[in-house]
Amino acid sequence: MFQLIRTLILLLIVVLVIRRIAKIGLSLWAGFAAAKTRPSASSEQADIGSQPNAMSLVLDPVCGTYVGIDASLKRIVNGKVIHFCSPECRDQYAA
Repeated sequence: MFQLIRTLILLLIVVLVIRRIAKIGLSLWAGFAAAKTRPSASSEQADIGSQPNAMSLVLDPVCGTYVGIDASLKRIVNGKVIHFCSPECRDQYAA
């Protein structure tokens, strides 16, 4: 019985270590891929007027809800578009 419990604990530790390594590897790969595809500052200036994909989700800075760009309420603050899920969040952000 003790050997079975020890084996299960060891198996659990191995699985957790493998998951952690995989998570770190994926986050590093995602960061590398994002850095590789990130536009330069000059191209960002040229794309300011372009609209993102309508299926994209953005994070409401007040409540943390993800909302579709096409359904969000927008406010421009310091030249940056801020997206909100509701008028209440928009008003609370302004306060």
